[in-house]
Amino acid sequence: MNISTFTGLSLIVFSLTACGTAGGDSDSNSSGTSQSDYETYNAAHDAIADAGLRASAVPLGTAAADARSDTVEMSGIYGIQSDDLLGTDAILGEMSMTANFGNDTVSGAMTNNFIAFDDASGAHTEGSAEPLSGSMTYVGTVSGDGITSHFDGILTRVDGTQYDLYVDMTGTFYTVTDGTLTELGAIGNFGGNITVVGDTTGTIYDLTDAYDFDPAAPGKETGFVVCESLCSGD
Repeated sequence: MNISTFTGLSLIVFSLTACGTAGGDSDSNSSGTSQSDYETYNAAHDAIADAGLRASAVPLGTAAADARSDTVEMSGIYGIQSDDLLGTDAILGEMSMTANFGNDTVSGAMTNNFIAFDDASGAHTEGSAEPLSGSMTYVGTVSGDGITSHFDGILTRVDGTQYDLYVDMTGTFYTVTDGTLTELGAIGNFGGNITVVGDTTGTIYDLTDAYDFDPAAPGKETGFVVCESLCSGD
């Protein structure tokens, strides 16, 4: 495995494409659209929390990452918060990741996106939610056992309000364990800001608070958790 710049997830360029625009994702799963869509997120969330995957995570380490040349498909969930803009709400959804250790690349997407109400604590309670149109895709590089990325784009609420996201992402490859099964995962966080399209004040809202997907791991809040099979809820 070649060493690029992988301090967490490396230089992943996220492009966020709003649904209905040229080049947009026409797949119905590109945004949260129904009760069944939301339940697929809940199933993945519960799989991570119930198995205590964040608590069991062990960093893969640079030597182990450099020794790999395989390609690994992973899936899971992500969450973004901005207290000043969203108050007690959070943007959340499902996340995929393809890690190609042979050519030092990482790619994937955030889909099935929602606003979850009253989730400021980070402990998702499967309460009420509102679908967001839009999907996020990224392509980046790998170095050691890390990840770094950036994405920007627009997510649109039911009432037409558009959030313009400018987000940096960092993360690390881990091994995660549930019972006798141990597999590859990636865990990371977000920084950056959101503006509201058409807001003449030009207010920029910082992202705040990591999202706690796993109550079994207090103090280990994160922005995303993905893994080979344990994080999917299938």
